[in-house]
Formats: sequence, structure tokens, C-alpha cells
Amino acid sequence: MRTLKSTLCYTPRQRASAGSIDQKEGTMSPSVDTAVTRVLPLPTHFAHAEQSFSLKKRRHPFCSSSTSNSSVSTPDQLSRSLPPLAPSKESLSVSRFFQQKASPWTPLSCSLSQLAPPESVYDPKKQQSYFNQCFTMLGLLGRGSFGEVYKVQNNKDGRLYAVKRSLNRYRGNSDRNRKVREARNHERVCPHPHILNLVAAWEECGRLYIQTELCHTSLLLHAESQTPGNDERGAWWYLCDLLSALDHLHSRSFVHMDLKPANVLVTASGRLKLGDFGLLLELNESSLEKVREDDPGGDPRYMAPELLRGEYGPAADVFSLGVSILELACNIEVPNGGEGWQQIRHGHLPEVARGLSTDLQKVLQMMLSPEPSERPTVPELLALPAVRKHRWKRHAYLIFTETMLTLAFFCRVVVDFGRRIFSSLYLESVLPRIQED
Repeated sequence: MRTLKSTLCYTPRQRASAGSIDQKEGTMSPSVDTAVTRVLPLPTHFAHAEQSFSLKKRRHPFCSSSTSNSSVSTPDQLSRSLPPLAPSKESLSVSRFFQQKASPWTPLSCSLSQLAPPESVYDPKKQQSYFNQCFTMLGLLGRGSFGEVYKVQNNKDGRLYAVKRSLNRYRGNSDRNRKVREARNHERVCPHPHILNLVAAWEECGRLYIQTELCHTSLLLHAESQTPGNDERGAWWYLCDLLSALDHLHSRSFVHMDLKPANVLVTASGRLKLGDFGLLLELNESSLEKVREDDPGGDPRYMAPELLRGEYGPAADVFSLGVSILELACNIEVPNGGEGWQQIRHGHLPEVARGLSTDLQKVLQMMLSPEPSERPTVPELLALPAVRKHRWKRHAYLIFTETMLTLAFFCRVVVDFGRRIFSSLYLESVLPRIQED
């Protein structure tokens, strides 16, 4: 699920604090091809954030009011828990100043634009929406500040998918363009084994719909369900999967800008899939205008220090990945401000990280370097001997696990087919005898 940063206010004292931090840490002169610079003040809410690290909290299962549709199962049956709602730009209700105009079903992805849905599934003359005609809703998977994710079954092929629907209607052309860009960006970075597969995207009645493959859970919920203590083996494997995803993005001049465990999905085999491309930034000549329009930065807990100076580049993703792996390996809550937040951005690992191996500590130390120019690139990280060793083991594990899951699925299909054949043969042999009697 994606949660974007809130609208932030700034005070003169914090501007002075930000200036002192920049003087201590130094500034970087980004290259024209890989980074964009814009001076930004220090967010106010950092001063009221958690001051230190704490153990990962176990969240209570999500509960909601019953729905009128009896076919929709309860969320407890579909998801263990949901992360808390983050501050949102869209926290205010839709104002009467924004005129809500009914809009017809409009395909956005190539999969729908090139191949229109058959009339047997979708009839535009009916009052029901495309979403309600083509899918059967099975339950709510999650809810964020920008949208809700549902588990659905396609009425045509019978397969299960996840559909993300924007929470509020468009508030003008700029709001629509910003939301639609998420679907456009997602389609541009697919396909890849560690990128969440986008199936289709469309808009209808002033809302955006994004249909993706259905995953087992998010990496955040998966980490919270683990037993307390360090999980170094899992951290190495998560690092290998996400480095592969970032290598795919960075090689195409894209920067994710919002990498965190909540935006990473986990399949049934344990493969990680990077999702949520609403803040995806393309490093080209027009990137400066895009930064000026949107001010991307992502979650402050995982934000690289140079983003406060307006310096955008692939190194920001490396830093965010380092914070995420530190959180997963040590099973801790990452502070979103205060002394603990500053500690990480000065290149110091917390005391709890001393329980990790020397190799993993060295890798995290490099990824969390305060200066982006001193951080290794994704190809350099993939070339490290320790990463290469764990990446080979991870690759072998995924091949074995996914092969076994495929065989298990094939066996179930064969068994079900055999039962139907046996039942039909049994009825053919028994019915004549019953009729004779």
C-alpha cells in the first residue's frame, strides 16, 4: 500500500537547524544527468517524532463495519493486520468547490486500450460500473491515505487479482494527472521478476483503478508476524531481491523515491515484489519541472538526508533500502525524527545492529553513508562477494520453492479432474441399474 508524505509546515528555528545540519554534513554537487537540486526546509513534524529506536510493534487485526454485500468476506479472513494511516495531503474531505462530473469508463493501460472487454462481461449501457460488472469483490486487503486495495475475482477467467481504487474522486486536472501518472509509471517499469506485475488500469466516475497480481502479504506485515529478534538470513534475501528491482529501475533512469517495507509485496513463494510507483522520478531534462510540481520525498523515516537539500538521484533509493534492511534485520521501529533519525543520517548504526554479522554491518554502513557520492551504486552492491553469495542461494531457493508450488497446483488440478471423471463414470454405471430396479 502506498502512503505519501503529508503537507508539511516549517518554522524559522527548524530552517536554521537544517542549515546547521547541512554545514556539518557538507553539500553535494549533483551531476546534471543523475540528480536534480532544489533547496527545501526541514519538516516541522520531525521535532515531534519518535526520539529513539524501539522493538517492532505487533498491530491488532483490522476490523471494519459489516458491508451490505454478503459475498464480501471479513477483512480478518484476508489480512492479518493493516499499518496505521499516515498523514495525507488528502486528509480534508472533498470540497464543494471541486465539481464532481460523472466520467465514463476509460482504459489507461495498453492491455485494455488494445483489447476492449467483450460485451458479455462489460455492458456500458448498464448502470453498474466496469469494476462491478467485471469483478466479484472478495474482501478488503488494505486501506491507505490515497486508496483501498480489494481482493477480487475476474468474472471472465476466474482468477484472483488485487485492485487498488483511489479513495477520493479527482480534485481537478492536476490531481487527476498526478494519480494517473502512477498507473503510467507502473506500466513503464514492468515486467520484472521483482516488480509487482500490473495487469490493467482504468478510470471511471472520477476514480483511478489499478489491477495487479495478487500477493500473499506486504513485507511490513510479514516482518511484524515474525518472532522477535534478529533475522539476518531474511535480511540478506530481502536485500538481494530489492537490489535486483532497483537495478532494473536505475538502469532505465528511474528512481523509486518511496522504497519502504510497506510498498513491497510478498508472494506465496516468498519472492519480493516492489510496488507503488506514484513518486517514481525519471532523471531526464524534464525531471526538474516534475520535482517542482510534486516535491517527491516519500516517508520521512526512510528519507535520504540529501532530499532535504533538494538533491534527487539513485543514491536516495540506496539509502532508503539500507534503512529498510536495518529495520527488517533488527526487527525495530525506525524513528521518524529526533535523535535516532539524526543518528542514522550521520552514518551511525544503532546499538541493536551490533548483533548482526560483520559483513551485513559493513554493507549497511556503506548504504547509509551521509553523502550520496560515497554510497555504492546498485551494481557495485550486487558485485560485493557477500551479496553475490547470498544472491545465489536466494535464487536457488526461489526456483525450488516456486517449482514445488507449481507441482502442487498441477497435482490438485489432476486430482480434481480425476474426481470429476470418476464421478461421471460412477453415475453412468449406477443410473442404469437404478432404472432397471
